[in-house]
Amino acid sequence: MSGVIKRLLAFSLLGLLAFTVQVAAQEDLVFTFEGSGWGHGVGMSQWGAYGQSLDDPDKSGEEIASYYYTDSQPADLSDLDLPNDLLTTLDNPLWVNIASGITLLEFTAVGGPLELCLAGDGEGPCPKPEQPRSGERWEFRRIRSGECGFYQGGVLQGTSGDCRASISWPEADGVRLRYGEDRSRPCGLRSEECEYRHGELKIRDDPVDLGFHVLLTIGLEDYVRGIAEILVEWKNPGVNEAQAIAARTYAAYKFFAREVVPRPADPNQDPGITASRMDSCWCHLYDNTRDQVYVGWWRKNGPDHEAWVTGVKNTEGRVLTYFGDDWERYTKGGIIQAFYSASSGGFTNSNRYGFFTEWDGRAINVAQWPYLYPVADPWDTLPALGSPVSFWRKTISAERIAGLLGWDEVTDVRLVSAPAVNSVSRVRFEGVNNGEGVTTTAAGGWLRYGLGLRSSVIYAIDDEPASPTATPTLPPEEEEGRGEGQAPDDLVEERVLVFDQLPLFQDIADSNHREGILTLWRNNSALGCGDTGSNFCPNDQAKRQEMAHHLATAQRLRWPIPPYDPSFEDVPEGHRFAEVIYAIAAAGITKGCTTTTFCPDALLTRGQMAAFLARSLDLEPAASFDGKTFEDVSAEHTHRGAIYAIANEGITIGCTATTFCPDDPLTRGQMATLLARAFFWKGPTPPDR
Repeated sequence: MSGVIKRLLAFSLLGLLAFTVQVAAQEDLVFTFEGSGWGHGVGMSQWGAYGQSLDDPDKSGEEIASYYYTDSQPADLSDLDLPNDLLTTLDNPLWVNIASGITLLEFTAVGGPLELCLAGDGEGPCPKPEQPRSGERWEFRRIRSGECGFYQGGVLQGTSGDCRASISWPEADGVRLRYGEDRSRPCGLRSEECEYRHGELKIRDDPVDLGFHVLLTIGLEDYVRGIAEILVEWKNPGVNEAQAIAARTYAAYKFFAREVVPRPADPNQDPGITASRMDSCWCHLYDNTRDQVYVGWWRKNGPDHEAWVTGVKNTEGRVLTYFGDDWERYTKGGIIQAFYSASSGGFTNSNRYGFFTEWDGRAINVAQWPYLYPVADPWDTLPALGSPVSFWRKTISAERIAGLLGWDEVTDVRLVSAPAVNSVSRVRFEGVNNGEGVTTTAAGGWLRYGLGLRSSVIYAIDDEPASPTATPTLPPEEEEGRGEGQAPDDLVEERVLVFDQLPLFQDIADSNHREGILTLWRNNSALGCGDTGSNFCPNDQAKRQEMAHHLATAQRLRWPIPPYDPSFEDVPEGHRFAEVIYAIAAAGITKGCTTTTFCPDALLTRGQMAAFLARSLDLEPAASFDGKTFEDVSAEHTHRGAIYAIANEGITIGCTATTFCPDDPLTRGQMATLLARAFFWKGPTPPDR
């Protein structure tokens, strides 16, 4: 072997050794985050409300709840000038989704016979002559597309009809439910079947997926009685009343936000919701963490229920309102959007920092809602509470953080801003990418959902708190007018965020979708490919699990808490994409590829992506765009309505001037551009082009 070759080999070995040492060092380096709280921290803190009720047992629920919403005032629904009177005049105005995309519903009569109704069965007016008796198990099954029927013991009872039905109990106490071929439970209980005593069940066909929706139509007060959002061990009147007011306010706001279409002649037949809402859930509210956890009769009649039922009764009809400046923009008839979370960690979040992320001090392009400013919440961390989230620690490897940021390595992480009413936790990351030093500072939602922390309230990293002299305050526009109910003028304007210090993917320079990919990256939504994440692979075909990540982060969805419901057999709790997959499932954006699986590795088509976007944006199906149609999208195509819906929004311009290519594989680059148009550009091109 020549001396030259020996020297080259020696240098190669030294380089390999250095690289190995560098990788090993990166794998060994970890950072420990210490903080407090659980959830987005916007609005009322449930542990804080409990702390207030312990600190002052005489404090009313209205006082406790209104404290968390700046300049809000309690009021009675009957005294408000509401968008319509349906919520207060109908017996069962609220439509609550308790199951979607299922093909079998098992139900049992409780304490008497049930009445059944099935459209198109040729048996005359409802109810049907067949009546399930108390204790009998019956089923509602989908036979084929557009055809369903009631069964007992595997035998069709009467004749089949349309997949549009109802189950009521005027002479019975109620009904118990299980659904799916595996008889899963549709509600939040873990030990018994769901039981409903109030309202009426409605069944509606799902025109997109093979299955049907199951809805509970119910009155507002009966709905609030079934909410299971606080611990049954909390007996203090104040916290139960505060939660009841927040839950009622949340439901009322959502009702009027969704009830935007005139109801039919018989207002009990269908809600006044958009066609796309009917497609996704036929509901005003979901019964899970997508909205509020509703479990029905168990919450009213279960163990230790008296304090909750009394709290609901004592606050009947009471909601929180805001009538400050620009109130019409941020309320529904004066009713606020009453967000709440488990624990604030000592300071609540504004809606901007609770749900969105600030990078490198640049303003968040989201309007500050006037009643969702941060407030001090010292009751949330009282030692007497025994809160399991008053203090938490989580250790994260430098390698994982580097992957999340798209860097080659992370060398240091430090807290530069301590949490307070006028300051959020800001974390500075330092590292190396492409051989150059890089830094970025994050504050807000990404610290929670990006890093997987329980909250974005961070008090120390590796036992090092922020330096008091280096703690910046919130931007001036957030300080001015706080407590005066004013939305800063500059928040009305559309502003483009620039993140020129963030690293770029190495393989997108010549891609037609470069701007879309960079837009997702700047908004912390882009997921790299391969082992290092330093490439985006824009020409690779997009998988369903990758779509879930990009869609959930772009829309800033709330991650559900395990155990997940529904549970996909092919997405266990430890799956890399479990959180985002179950987030879009909880949001009603997907029901899986079958009733029990999600198919995370399956490839997406362009038409399927159109359907996911239309559901995410709650768009109504359309038959054309600008009076035109795509040559290759037939009237019978499964995703026709969704394709034209996103075309009308400027989200797609087709694969050519006259075609959409609905059945072609979707590339990762195309996915990025579609998401950028849908959530950030609000049109076919970036705002600055």
